Amino acid sequence: MLELSTDELYALIISFLLPFFRIGAFLMALPLFGSQLVSTRVRLVFAFVLAIIITPLVSIPQYDPISPAFILLIFEQLVIGIVLGFVVTVLFQVFSLAGQLAAMKAGLGFAMSNDPANGVSVATIGQYYMTMAGLAFLGTDGHLVMIEYLAESFEYWPIGSGFDSQRYWDIVMLGGWLFEKGLLVVLPLAVATLILNISFGIVAKASPQLNIFALGFPVIMLFSLLFIWIMLQDFLDIYRLFFQEMTSWLQETWGISSNG
Repeated sequence: MLELSTDELYALIISFLLPFFRIGAFLMALPLFGSQLVSTRVRLVFAFVLAIIITPLVSIPQYDPISPAFILLIFEQLVIGIVLGFVVTVLFQVFSLAGQLAAMKAGLGFAMSNDPANGVSVATIGQYYMTMAGLAFLGTDGHLVMIEYLAESFEYWPIGSGFDSQRYWDIVMLGGWLFEKGLLVVLPLAVATLILNISFGIVAKASPQLNIFALGFPVIMLFSLLFIWIMLQDFLDIYRLFFQEMTSWLQETWGISSNG
């Protein structure tokens, strides 16, 4: 029968808490799992199970649990977990941004819907793109890759390593990647609607007596919806490309690799 002394049990609990805080913060910041659609109780249970699995593989520094240094260590794990989850959130925000831009180009910027996951109002096309990205994330086992990514984070960002400002600057620079990919997704639609608007402008100039812009608005809207529907056949390939770029960024910038 396994017997543990009071000191050993106390040390085991302390060593479990630090990975638990990082994993819990990561799940709170992770898309889908961190949304309002998943209850806090479910996330805590999931974080508890992951912490039990990961804790034996983690090197825990020796700290007095009743000290300011240990409290600072807990805060460090919370910040690291949020930062790691934010990296994955950037991937989803690419499609949210692309949907917002597509809605503006299609004249559907007024068509807003409530996002039940985040509790905010977004363009309907942006919400649709986010839903598609979530299905692609789960369908391609992205959640399993992210769990592996979280487990390996204890190697390249160990407990007690401190707050490396370079890593936070890397997160800031990742914002440029977000806007770049969001514009690339919507660029074909933007060019198509621009050509259509130029065509209507030429017709209106040639025949001023025609109220061509009154007809042009519904035509552009229908054409944009048709164009978005055609683009959906390549949505999964676009998602896979962006997901691979994100994992490559993690490997090149922070030195983390994944077998997923």
